[in-house]
Amino acid sequence: MKCFVRVVNGNYHVGFEYAGKQYTHSLRTKSKKEADVRVGVIRDTLYRLESGTLEIPPGADVKSFVVAGGKIVEAPKPIESITLERLRDEYSDARIGVESNTRKTIRIHLNHVAKILGASTSLRTLGLVDVERYAKLRLRKKRNGKPTSGYTTKKELRTLKLAWSWAAERGLAQPPDWEVGSISLPKDRGREPFRTFDQIAKILSRGGVSPEEEDRLWETLYCDSRQVGELLDYVEATAPSPWIVAMVAFVALTGCRRSEMCRSRLEDWDLEAGTVRIREKKRDTSRDVTFREIDVHPRLKQIVATWFAAHPGGPWAISQDGTELNVDQATDHLARLLRDDPRWSKIRGFHTLRHSVASILASKGVDQRYIDRVLGHQTEAMRRRYQHLMPRGVKAAIDELL
Repeated sequence: MKCFVRVVNGNYHVGFEYAGKQYTHSLRTKSKKEADVRVGVIRDTLYRLESGTLEIPPGADVKSFVVAGGKIVEAPKPIESITLERLRDEYSDARIGVESNTRKTIRIHLNHVAKILGASTSLRTLGLVDVERYAKLRLRKKRNGKPTSGYTTKKELRTLKLAWSWAAERGLAQPPDWEVGSISLPKDRGREPFRTFDQIAKILSRGGVSPEEEDRLWETLYCDSRQVGELLDYVEATAPSPWIVAMVAFVALTGCRRSEMCRSRLEDWDLEAGTVRIREKKRDTSRDVTFREIDVHPRLKQIVATWFAAHPGGPWAISQDGTELNVDQATDHLARLLRDDPRWSKIRGFHTLRHSVASILASKGVDQRYIDRVLGHQTEAMRRRYQHLMPRGVKAAIDELL
């Protein structure tokens, strides 16, 4: 019977085969000496099983029995089987405290897992070898002619690990015995810094840029103050309804997320005081909603006041017909509004407007703490994408070196 040892991120793991099935187990040690002792027990057990001097009792877990040296440490507990299809449905439905868009992403990730490994596959039968097989097959999958990136695959593996652990806590599976870092994935290029229209045009003018690289460049676009004003001029002149103008201006002049714009209610706006409360979901998942208050720019105040005067009724601040606007509808209306303009069609979505707010404030030397308060929860990786636009404070610090 096959039995092999490998080192993953400094930790020793053992893999073995029994009755045509492969098993993996973390030895939970970085010591070769300790690993050799534990593997010796496993190899001895496998030898006795192969020679017929030892049998696995009915109902015993194969991996646990072999790792324990042919002993049943405790009476085997029956574990309810949960399929990957059921895991996808139940875990995504259980994540009620997160953004609806986040739940949608969770479902998409687990749907990829179910498609590749089999929707009816029991989670109980899966291990590190299966997860590695998933990663290898997923990286080969293409969308719009482009293979799946290591970055995307890694995010999907993180979702699978969280869902798997959730199932184990409820007695629906054994805890996962693998780490995301144990899976070999190609390195990602990382998130590039935000760039202006002119900077991107200069790169493209040099030539040699593939369509995929050009798409990636436009994903880094941010508009400066003048361009945000010109974009709003275009929207006011071409939008078929004032609610669409308010929708775009809301994000472009506050940096709120698309989902935060959609869930905004009329009572959140105090135009007389010049403030708006943003309803958050990401900052504290233990609470249904939290708030951050943002100052309303004079132009946004004027646009929203005009829209509220024609508001169709209902509680939602941005609404086509009084009902709640969802993120897909918002994205569709923005895309249709900008797609025929050679310049504004380069804007890939609401996230470009949000990034523009962060970049403009950074370029004007606004304190990072205020930028965080305006934009809400942010990761350090996102901050690094626009911190190169903070020249004044950095240059002052460098000048003090000598």
